[in-house]
Amino acid sequence: ARAARPGGVGLEGRGSSPTGSATLCPPMTKHAPATIHYVHIPKRFGGRAEMVRMVYVLAGKPYVDSLAQFAAAREAVSGKNPFKQFPFVVTSSGENVYQSIAIMHHAAHGTSAWPSDPATLTQALAVAQGAYDLYQHFGGFNADDVAAKNKLEEKRAPQFFSALGEIYASRPYACGETPTFADAIAHEAVAWCVRRNDVCKDLLAKDEGLKGFMTRFENIPSIKAFMEKQAAA
Repeated sequence: ARAARPGGVGLEGRGSSPTGSATLCPPMTKHAPATIHYVHIPKRFGGRAEMVRMVYVLAGKPYVDSLAQFAAAREAVSGKNPFKQFPFVVTSSGENVYQSIAIMHHAAHGTSAWPSDPATLTQALAVAQGAYDLYQHFGGFNADDVAAKNKLEEKRAPQFFSALGEIYASRPYACGETPTFADAIAHEAVAWCVRRNDVCKDLLAKDEGLKGFMTRFENIPSIKAFMEKQAAA
C-alpha cells in the first residue's frame, strides 16, 4: 500500500528448491562510482532503489548511496528529476539519470546484465515489465483501502505470482542461464510484497518455481554479499 511503499517513492506519496550452481557476476570495475540518490529506509530495503542497486552489482559497476531524509526529499530531488521521484543517479561526470529502467540501462548496457541480442532483450523486458506491474499494483493504494487490498490479494497477486512462477519453473533466469536486470526487478518485486503481505508470503511458499528462483538469485555470490551488507546497514 502507498503508505508503506517508500521503495518507489515520489513526493506526492510514496527452501526446499535446489539452488543449482552459483552464477558468477563481473567483478566491480575501477571506474569512479555513480551516486544513487534515494530516501533513507531502515536496512535500505527500498523497492525501486534496491532493484537499481542489484543491477549495478550484476553489472559489476561501482556505486555509492546518498540517502535523504523524508523531510528533505523534495529539496534533494529538485532539479534532478522532473518527475520528482527517487531513485535518480548522478554519474561520475555529473550527468543526472532518472527513472529506474533508464538507470538500469545506463549502468548495465555492455554487460551480461543487459542483453545485447534484441530477441533476448525483448524476453527480458517482458519479464521485467510483468514483475514491475506486480510492484506497482502492490504500491498503488493506501494502507487503509480495504477494497484495493482485497483485490490485490484475491486477483492481482495470484495472477502475477503464478505468471512469474511459470516463467521461472521453465528456466533459471528471465533469459535462460544468465541473470539480468529483469531478474533484479522480479526478485525485488516479489520480496517487497512478501515482506509486507501474508497472502503474498503464502503464494511464494506454495510456488516451487518462483521459490527456486528467489533462492537461486539470492545465492549468486555478488548478490549474496550485497544482501548481507544491506541487512547489516
